[in-house]
Amino acid sequence: MQELSRTRDKLAQQRKANQMMLEVLPETTAVSLSTVLQAVLTSLEAALKELEHAMATLVAQVAPTLLTLQGIGVLLAGTVLAEVGDIKRFETVNHFASDCGAAPVERGSGKNTRWCVSVGGHRQLNRVLHLMALTRLRCDERERTKTFVTKKEQEGKTKRAALRALKTYLARELYRTSQARHLGGPIPAPS
Repeated sequence: MQELSRTRDKLAQQRKANQMMLEVLPETTAVSLSTVLQAVLTSLEAALKELEHAMATLVAQVAPTLLTLQGIGVLLAGTVLAEVGDIKRFETVNHFASDCGAAPVERGSGKNTRWCVSVGGHRQLNRVLHLMALTRLRCDERERTKTFVTKKEQEGKTKRAALRALKTYLARELYRTSQARHLGGPIPAPS
């Protein structure tokens, strides 16, 4: 849903920019171009609404449990379904997190050892996890996410590293939810 609102905002910004450009043109040309641009934008907005509705219907049929997760809407759930495909192809939650680019990887040289998140994997899945994390940080009513990030920061991690740890946690939650959807069982509680 956030992406849809961003798209609407971009359309509104584009409309304002087009109107500003039209003000410089002669009156008759500006009016005709304005009419044409308005018709194009109206048709694009109508097509966007139709696509939103179709995607919402499909996601609700295929994976309604994904929509129960906080921080994930129709577009992000659709992205997960498109990128993941069959969840059975991942043997464990760790393989899924690695594919998302959210698995911790040991990096370092000599005595210097540190843990970072893998930069490989599906960038779209990583984007879904990032947007989920940001949404949860902003909108978590039970404050669990903020507590988690604060705890990681108190352990000595930076804000960025704490966000990476949160993304790993969310990848595990997303895997469990997808696995439960595929198996048809109840959604297991987060560990």
